[in-house]
Amino acid sequence: MYCMLIVLLSSLMSPAEAQFKVVGYLPTWAGAVSNVQFSKLTHVNYAFLIPTSNGGYQPIEDAAKLQSLVSAAHANGVKVLVSVGGGGGGDGFHGIVASSANRINFANNMLAFANQYNLDGIDIDWEYPADGTEANNFVLMMQQLSTTMHNNGKLCTIAVIGLYGTSILNGVFDAVDYLTIMAYDDNEYEHSTYNLAVQCMNYWRGRGVPAAKAILGVPFYCHPTYETYAQLLAQGADPYSDTFNGKGYNGITTIKNKTNLAFDQGGGIMMWELSGDVNNQYSLVSAIHDVVVTRTGGGGNPVTTAPIGKTIWLQGNNGLYVSSENGTQAMNCNRTTPQGWEQFLVGDAGNGKVTLQSMGKYVSSENGTQAITCNRATPQGWEQFDWVVNADNTISLRGSNGLYVSSENGAQAMTCTRTTIQGWEKFNFGIISGARIATTAIDNVTANTPGGMYPNPVQKGSALTVAVKQYNANAPVHVTVIDLSGKTLAQINGNTGTLKIPVKYLPGTYFVKIENAGKSYVQKLIVQ
Repeated sequence: MYCMLIVLLSSLMSPAEAQFKVVGYLPTWAGAVSNVQFSKLTHVNYAFLIPTSNGGYQPIEDAAKLQSLVSAAHANGVKVLVSVGGGGGGDGFHGIVASSANRINFANNMLAFANQYNLDGIDIDWEYPADGTEANNFVLMMQQLSTTMHNNGKLCTIAVIGLYGTSILNGVFDAVDYLTIMAYDDNEYEHSTYNLAVQCMNYWRGRGVPAAKAILGVPFYCHPTYETYAQLLAQGADPYSDTFNGKGYNGITTIKNKTNLAFDQGGGIMMWELSGDVNNQYSLVSAIHDVVVTRTGGGGNPVTTAPIGKTIWLQGNNGLYVSSENGTQAMNCNRTTPQGWEQFLVGDAGNGKVTLQSMGKYVSSENGTQAITCNRATPQGWEQFDWVVNADNTISLRGSNGLYVSSENGAQAMTCTRTTIQGWEKFNFGIISGARIATTAIDNVTANTPGGMYPNPVQKGSALTVAVKQYNANAPVHVTVIDLSGKTLAQINGNTGTLKIPVKYLPGTYFVKIENAGKSYVQKLIVQ
């Protein structure tokens, strides 16, 4: 069974380990090391090493492939772990957890194996311990393995099922660094929906797993046939869809949305498995990477210092965005998408403080005596904030009155009156990189080639006409509407050179990517 949740363990997280995780499995039986996109990953798990009941293990399949993987990954700064067990390979764990001697023997053997192949850690995939005594003994095994690995500077990981992990007791959480929640194999068709991902994150978070430890997993294959994403595309499936001829999978749009969910609710994303991807413009690994670049400002680490000189959006823990309200009224945190009024330029106010500027005006704390506004022409004391980085990689803003800005959960105007940081005082943020989006995959087309978008600017509530340049009637047309944060707002498919798109978006700037017969171009769209 492919449905897993990976938990990477260490006693303390170094700055490098605090980065957003992008973990890909590479099985012994599929996928070439040379096809792995190492620059877009942080960890690779080689699957599987089969344990024996006394704490030993069977010889690893294709040891040469593992050695090649370690060499290539380490050359690119990527960590490698071996996954022990797997669906059908974990029966040996019954004997291992049953005795203290076997647990110690297993931990020592795993360390020896990791040292032999220069691995960065061990991943445990047992599907799954029984409730009761065995579940308690499994906690003891994981604690023993964790201690052994961490004392030698290595990671330890555990695979558990996404929504029904009752046999993985909460005692495991204290020993782990972070969890990667594999949210798939839920049924025989739409086995890995976005809603399932939300449910799985809520399940583990609800049991006490901190956001920074919750790593969301995604599938690179379909149900009910278990064909890979690459095989589906070869048959004619749409890379942006989730269904094809009765088969349910995750296309680019869903993968990107899940990656954003992982940023909003967790600390990383993981995929089963890398050989199911394609190495072209429709790569799912690349789709994940696009979101990582947008959400981290171009690097793998969430920004831990104020992004001076960058334009950002702020998102409350209600999932909605902060709006300046164009300076005409008190600020709110109730927007579903970040448009012009929801974009803020971060300035350096000196002494470690920042200013936030939107539409040419500055945000003011109003000294906590009334709701905050964005209507100041110049930044004085009330318009200066401390940029506070929280342990879960969210940020908080502290006004010059020593109190914190609150989203008020979007139920009323925002304030700067809180003495402590709770949920409403925490914000996710993203660096807006519109120029990068706008220049992605733009083909050179002659100026007199018919095509384009009109009217542009277009009124909200009206229709936009998209005329495809150099239209090829033998291939479908795919249109993607993207906002300035990089979020996909709409996907439109058609079999004609001219498409009508209803415009429902807030006033602001968007980008429209048009694809047909292997060619694509991007145009800017202004909504009035």
